[in-house]
Amino acid sequence: MTASVVGGIAAVAARDPARVAVVDAGRGIAYATLAAHARRLAGWLRRQGIGPGDTVGLTLREEYPHLLATLALLALGCRQVTLGSRDPPAMRADLAARLRVAAVLGEREADALPGMPLLRPDIRAIAAEGAEDAPAPPLAGGGTLVITSSGTTGKPKLIALPEAALAMQGMMTADLGTVRFRSIGNEFNNAKRLQLHTLAAGGTEVLANNGAGAEVAEVCARHGVTRLNIAPVKAEALLAAMARPGAPPWPPQTGITLAGGPVSASLRRRLMAALTPDVCVLYGTSETGPVTIARPAHHDEHPDTVGPPVPGVMVEVVDEDGRVLPPGERGLVRIRSAAAATAYLDDPEATARAFRDGWFHPGDAGWLTQGGALVLAGRADDMMNLGTIKIFPAEIEAAAAGFPGLVECAAFALRSAEHGDIPLLAVVAREGMDTAALLAACRERLGLRAPRRIVALDALPRNAAGKVLRRDLARLAGLSRD
Repeated sequence: MTASVVGGIAAVAARDPARVAVVDAGRGIAYATLAAHARRLAGWLRRQGIGPGDTVGLTLREEYPHLLATLALLALGCRQVTLGSRDPPAMRADLAARLRVAAVLGEREADALPGMPLLRPDIRAIAAEGAEDAPAPPLAGGGTLVITSSGTTGKPKLIALPEAALAMQGMMTADLGTVRFRSIGNEFNNAKRLQLHTLAAGGTEVLANNGAGAEVAEVCARHGVTRLNIAPVKAEALLAAMARPGAPPWPPQTGITLAGGPVSASLRRRLMAALTPDVCVLYGTSETGPVTIARPAHHDEHPDTVGPPVPGVMVEVVDEDGRVLPPGERGLVRIRSAAAATAYLDDPEATARAFRDGWFHPGDAGWLTQGGALVLAGRADDMMNLGTIKIFPAEIEAAAAGFPGLVECAAFALRSAEHGDIPLLAVVAREGMDTAALLAACRERLGLRAPRRIVALDALPRNAAGKVLRRDLARLAGLSRD
């Protein structure tokens, strides 16, 4: 089994140097070239004083340079985190401060953060043949990727994934296509991790920039894609596009894997009928990576299953006291995997809730079939899933707290068949409160996680214990659920 991502790349480069690792804007890049590019960038970073144990923030919009920076930092034994260009500056600065970022790799002066060095390398030039002016280090590996997930306290949870865990996760899904495409860039954590999984398994990753201005079917046909990774909401849009007159045919070699949100039985059936019978559903978490896969044969066993666990992963369903429940009985899902994180950084309370006795508790409810496949029954808490973005009400409420004229508020989801959970904010406000300004303030702090609309109520509905009844908010606000 591959022990590291960069080690796996180096092994393929030595064994099969011409094998295509990445397709960047229509240009195939061989494993030998990718390994050399990453080594040269690692050498440049080392000459700037970046070394093992340093934490580096990435604000890199261009995909191939971002991938090279990711690999170079893994090779140097660094810890890295994406400071997304779409995120508000205050959010980027807070994340960098929590992780004690030593330097930021960026493209523009505006990418700088207060008190932190900004490095603006011309990564493509550095990677070009002969660009290094000193010996480049070998691709030794050992770095760590830090990804973020929404937190119940209003601040993102930080998940550290060692390179060995990333490589192990990649091998768990190695049979899901050798040429893969996902139309989301690697500034998004999930897309970056999937790219590393592909390379760890020795496959070919077709970068999202190949899809600019083209139909997904055309991209898959042009580059021989054998596996399209797509979120359910984008799969709905894909079906609509393929139904238009003049749409290109779906390439017969391209299977589809759905991940990143609930997948209805209806969506599975329509994809299998209209595009390909090779439709898989992958269930995973930021903390564990892949957990289960429902392959075409599993859809007949139960139309909503997410399948049995992948190799190396155990899944159990337990009651609130941790007792294992028999097949068919609904309870709380727990996961054990050697490729999983073991804690959240700087959040011992969240760690104690989620990581217990060698198991990760994602907060999902479900049950197991007699055949060992998992069927999810929804969230055990109030987390929202907007497409592939996971949002906790607490982070929206924390962003709104203290706004002039706000008495109290509660975030809730408006269910949408197309988008998933659309975040809204119910407020009780004093006369004259500027709701447009409150919405703007939330957007400045939360970016894509901000509420899409604010609705005013006379009072928030509560139960006898004083807990807000979130499921009543849409009805009280006069909004119907799809």
